[in-house]
Formats: sequence, structure tokens, C-alpha cells
Amino acid sequence: MREWLRKIPPIARVLLGTLIAIVVLAISKPSAPTQPAGEHPARVRYMVAQPASHAPQIQLFGRIQSPRDAQLTAVVTANVDRIPVRAGNRVAKGDLLIQLDDSEVTLARDRAKAARDEAAAQLETTRLRAQSDREALKLEEKLTKLSRQNYQRLLSLKDKKLISQTQLDQASENLARAELSLTQRQLTVKDSANELARVQARLASAQAQLEQAELDLKRTRVEAPFSGSITDVSVAPGERVRPGEPLVSLYADQDLEVRAQIPERYLPAVREGLKQGPLDARTELEGQTHPLSLTRLAASAVSSRGGIDGLFSFDRGTPATALGRPLSIVLTLPARPDLLALPASALHGLDRLYRIGDQGHLEREEAHIVGEALEGPDPLLLLSAPGIHAGDHVMITQLPQAIAGLPVDARPQASEDDSDAPAGQENGGE
Repeated sequence: MREWLRKIPPIARVLLGTLIAIVVLAISKPSAPTQPAGEHPARVRYMVAQPASHAPQIQLFGRIQSPRDAQLTAVVTANVDRIPVRAGNRVAKGDLLIQLDDSEVTLARDRAKAARDEAAAQLETTRLRAQSDREALKLEEKLTKLSRQNYQRLLSLKDKKLISQTQLDQASENLARAELSLTQRQLTVKDSANELARVQARLASAQAQLEQAELDLKRTRVEAPFSGSITDVSVAPGERVRPGEPLVSLYADQDLEVRAQIPERYLPAVREGLKQGPLDARTELEGQTHPLSLTRLAASAVSSRGGIDGLFSFDRGTPATALGRPLSIVLTLPARPDLLALPASALHGLDRLYRIGDQGHLEREEAHIVGEALEGPDPLLLLSAPGIHAGDHVMITQLPQAIAGLPVDARPQASEDDSDAPAGQENGGE
């Protein structure tokens, strides 16, 4: 053995001896005393339940919108002549936004005016012709009567053999011509009313085309339909536009409102509160607090996440802000009695509170979130828990392993002896 050790280099002998010493010390170290798992219950904090009347508050997220947000489009085919505005400019009702070239539309208006004048002249001609036909009809009737009388006279003379057959035939021919002319004139007079109606219809059509052309001429001047701010200009000078193509967008910046989705669980309280009038709310915008009023709910649900959008109006004038800007809103609901104001850590899951019994064991109680109390330095949940009464000790520490019957070491919320370590670490031995 000694001869084998002598063959090992000195450095290797030192390392081998150190390793053997470490193994011997590890094996001979006394084991740490163990403690039963339930010997030291978890240390938790509690609050004394004080049910009272509170006005629940809920935090919502919305965006600024305008009930009047318009995108103006081209009505005629024309080239863009002038654009005196840009995105961000504020305009008044009637201000020029875009001027289209009116050369083509002016020519169309002139053609329509000429067609109208021609139809008006034709109508006057038709009226004069109808008047002439009525007067001619009287003459035709008189001539026909004379021809008939002449034929009857010659017929009686023929019986007396005082005239020749040729004279009688001539009189008969004249009578037939007079009757034919009378019939044609009667037909013309009867149709004159229809002809007059047709010409009047053509005149009305020409007048409508002229009015349309004049309207198109006016529409080459695109004006602001209301006072507001420009959000986008979609064209440039010289660009050719056709009917329906977007030109410029603007919104009414003095009539802004805020749209925010209200979760479904709060809708019954909101609807009940709106029966009494608008609900108070507030928002922070550029470092200033702006009071709001929830005036109405949207008529349709446009989101698949549930809930309905609420529409808020500014109470003290509309602030200068951008359309679509996101906002955080605090909505105050009508006051409700017998609500508990507890920190969020008191709620386990979404519907459980734990009361600490006389023997220091947890007792589970059902609870429902009604809203929040956001006015104080620390936001609190407002809960409805019919099973918890005034004076009960409610655990406000989050215990992942919390179950009914679990023993705990409970201390008041303001206790200075309570360790800052998480409750899950306090459950172990010291």
C-alpha cells in the first residue's frame, strides 16, 4: 500500500486526501431536526368586516369619437384645381375644402340650358299650332256644311233635270273632300292635347337636366358641411377624380364624446342607474381631470367579447384632443348597501372570501364583485358577500393553498410583527 502511495505524485496525493476529507465530513454531519408540517400554520392578515353603503366605481377604457365624422367624396368627374386646407386644420361650416376644375361641368350646363330653351320653344310652337287647328276646325266645319247644302240643292235640281250629271258629280266630290278634311282636322285637334303633353314632358326633362348640371357645377366647390377639424386629404392638385372617390375627411371637434365598453356583469346596475339620469364619470387628459356623464348605451353590441358600449359626454366643454385617442375612464354607479371594501388580495378566484373562525380556521364564503373604491390612496374591491357580517375577520392575504378548515396564524392588517415574506414561505419551519 505504501509502495502504491509512493508511486502517486505529491500533488495528486494532496487532492486525493482533500476529497476523502470532504466525503468523511459530509457523512458524519448531524441531520437537522425536522418539524411536523402542521406545527407552524401560515401567518396571514385580516380586516374586520364593516358592511356599509358604497357607490361602486368601475374602470373602463374607451376612445374619443365624434357623432359627426364625414368623408366627403367626388360627385362629378373632374380634375382637382385647388386644395386650400391640410390635415389638422380647423374649418368653419361653408369653408372651401377642395375646388374642382369646373370647365367640363360648365359645358355640360350650357348644353343642358340650350336643350331646355329648345324644348321651351317647341312647346310654344305646339301651343300655337293647337290654337290654329282649333280655328281651322271651325272653318272646315263651315265649309263642309256649305258643300253639303250645295250638293243637296244640286240633287233637287237634278231631279227636275235642270242640271247635268257632271255638275252633280262635281258637287259630290267637293262634299267628300270637305268631309275628309274635316275628319283629319278633328283628329289633329283631338291629338293636340297629347302632343302638348309630350312636349311639356320633354321640357320638364330638359329642365331637370339643366338643374342637375347646375347642381354638379356647385358641387365642384367642396365645402365643409359643419365646423370641425380635417383628418385626411386624399387627393392632390391635378389629380382626376370620379364620382364616389374620397376627397377629404373631417369631424365635428366641438361635439366629441367617449365610447367605452361596459362589461356585461355591470350592465344591470348601469341600466338601473340611467333610469334616474346620467351617471357620473371622469377621465384624465393631458394632466387634467375632465368630468363626464354616461348618457346612453349603444343600440347594438359590436364586440364579440361581451358587454355593450357606453357613450359619455364631456360636462365642462369639449377639450382639444385628437379623434380616436384612448382614454381611461372611472364610472361611478349608484350606491348600494351592505358592501365590503377589501383589498384585491382578499378575493380568491372570482367569487371566494375566507372568514377566520374563532378557532383560527378558514371558513369559505361566496362573494361577488360589484365594483371598486378608487378614491382612496389604495384601490379597494367592493364586494357583495351576504354570509359575512359586521365584526367578522376576513383574511386579506393570498394563500394559494387556501381551503375551508385550514388553520392560520391571523394578525390584524396594521400589525408590524407580520413578516414581509410571502404567505407560502411563512408556512415552513424556522
